[in-house]
Amino acid sequence: MAAPDKVYLSFDLGGTKMYCAVLDNDHKIITTDRRKTQGHLKGEDIYARIIDCIETAVSNSGVKQKQIAGLGMAAPGPLDPATGVILDSPNMGLDHFPLGDRLRKDLGIPVLIENDVNAGIFGEYVHGCAAGYRYVIGLFPGTGLGGGIVIDGRIYRGATGNAGELGHMTINPDGPLCGCGKYGCLEAYASRSAIVKDIAALAAAGKSPTVLAKAGTDMKKIKSNLIKAAMDAGEEPVRQIVERSARFLGIGMANCVNIFSPELIVLGGGLVEKLGKEYIDTAEAAMREYAMAFTVKDVKVKAATLGDDAAIMGAAALIRGHLDQKKGN
Repeated sequence: MAAPDKVYLSFDLGGTKMYCAVLDNDHKIITTDRRKTQGHLKGEDIYARIIDCIETAVSNSGVKQKQIAGLGMAAPGPLDPATGVILDSPNMGLDHFPLGDRLRKDLGIPVLIENDVNAGIFGEYVHGCAAGYRYVIGLFPGTGLGGGIVIDGRIYRGATGNAGELGHMTINPDGPLCGCGKYGCLEAYASRSAIVKDIAALAAAGKSPTVLAKAGTDMKKIKSNLIKAAMDAGEEPVRQIVERSARFLGIGMANCVNIFSPELIVLGGGLVEKLGKEYIDTAEAAMREYAMAFTVKDVKVKAATLGDDAAIMGAAALIRGHLDQKKGN
């Protein structure tokens, strides 16, 4: 098959893994390369792994340098999307790292750096469950609780470029300590980390034999699939913790409905994938209970469908849109 005239590079940079894809002009993936990020490394060493991942993906694709239109990269925030500087990276040694400028210089192509959750929700908007909608909120409970906002078909970034920190809306100022240093954030109630903390305490008390047998009280070993296994085993205390967390997520969704009046709320991430419809239904019921009735009545709730490809698709669409806009000007 003949090589495409133009291709786009897309990259999803996470604290545990990195994923590069080469996509054709129709956003079909030609080839990929994945590897562990090794976030404990220093910035320069992580950057070297990024470059190697990109070069491997390009080499395996068979495309030539002149065919590459640009690179879209999804990266954890906070970051400065105007310059591509990673401002803070708790899980990687990239604090204040000029990632955008370095990549432009070393690759010789246009580069756009976007918050990873923004890229993920935009991927769902372009190619996934949110296609056809114009006003979309994304919530992705995981280690933290990421959020993204699409308003009239565009990512809403706010004055600093870092809007969308929906996991840090205050649910209860007297609530538990959040990873951001504040108390009572939605993330402190509805993230997988919050669920895991409570389930580890259950295991220690002998109230979750499934978790105790497989992970003990080691929170790092309590993954979404183990939580689901404990629920499937009929462990009611685990189910109650998950349902409580889902209801808090629904309260956060209700706040988003009241403020943004979206058409659709997308829930994604490994926790949503594993816990499925029951978890989503619980969150949606709480959303409809707490949101203003006339605002929430037509809002739909869907599970994300693109999985690991969401940020890749979103970053590719964003760099292409950026280049098309520049060409138009």
